Amino acid sequence: MEFKTGQLNSFLKSPDKSLRVFLFYGQDDGLVRESGKKIALTVLDSLDDPFAYSELDATQLEGDPARIRDEIEAISMMGGERVVRLRAVSNTHAKMIQATLDADFSNTLFIIEAGDLKKTAALVKSIGALKFGVTMACYHDRAQDIGSLITEVLGKAQITASPDVQEYLRSSLGNDRAISRQELDKLVLYKGKDKTPLLLEEVRQVIGDSSAESVFDVLDATLLGNLAGLEKSIDKAFFAGESPITFLRLLQGQIKQLHKAAALKEKGNPLNIAVKKAGIAPFNQNKAQSQIGNRPSLHFAKCLEIILQAEIECKKTGAPAETLCRRALMRVSMANRNR
Repeated sequence: MEFKTGQLNSFLKSPDKSLRVFLFYGQDDGLVRESGKKIALTVLDSLDDPFAYSELDATQLEGDPARIRDEIEAISMMGGERVVRLRAVSNTHAKMIQATLDADFSNTLFIIEAGDLKKTAALVKSIGALKFGVTMACYHDRAQDIGSLITEVLGKAQITASPDVQEYLRSSLGNDRAISRQELDKLVLYKGKDKTPLLLEEVRQVIGDSSAESVFDVLDATLLGNLAGLEKSIDKAFFAGESPITFLRLLQGQIKQLHKAAALKEKGNPLNIAVKKAGIAPFNQNKAQSQIGNRPSLHFAKCLEIILQAEIECKKTGAPAETLCRRALMRVSMANRNR
């Protein structure tokens, strides 16, 4: 049997006890490890019990292949099911593992974690052909997979995030599942019991990778009218693989806040009070005041129109998205040069 990601999620909710051997393999070592751990935890409450859980390294068993069968057929001193997790598996270990597939798995869940095997590899075929075997290829996360991971981790912690924050997270997290989860877990730890919505500046402070810095450099240069800084930072960001749509959407969120604050200022609120009422984060309020200056709300409405139009053109015209994005950001930056 072959699992897709959705099938794995369904299995985790309602485990099928007839499935006893699992092979996870592929380029994304983080997803391989995470999947293996999740399967193990469908049987055990934790992985700390040495009588119920055994973790082996395939490279260390090349001279002692019989040990795998011994571990599989061992009986837990405390009763209950056991889990044997074999890691660092490659094609060279296929025969060693195939020799154990006739063992008694009635009391043991056997989890195999391998590297980038082909679907036609002997080990993949052998386990996939078993009535009680499951294989799953673990490829690097796609955008929708990252989005699901963000929803899963933040949702479990009851942390809300606006669409622009989610868009930024999708663009800045890598394609290794384990590393992405670690970064999201850092955000959860940072928020603690604070249930206020997650802010862009908080993400920047906590994750703080180089790509995140380049993204915010672009936004700051655009809204502060720093043309030289914008040209330098956007070149760096595009070279690093950042998405033009990411910049356009993040700018939309920031410009909307600045527009609201400028409108509140026009109604008689002091600028420092206006940025607070507009919901701009405390650590970003001084910068927002500089970005607003004496500009009226109409100025930011026009800036927003430029950015929205650029996103539409990116999706409909077929013109290079980087060129359209760069042109729109330059226009907004030029409009913000003189305050």
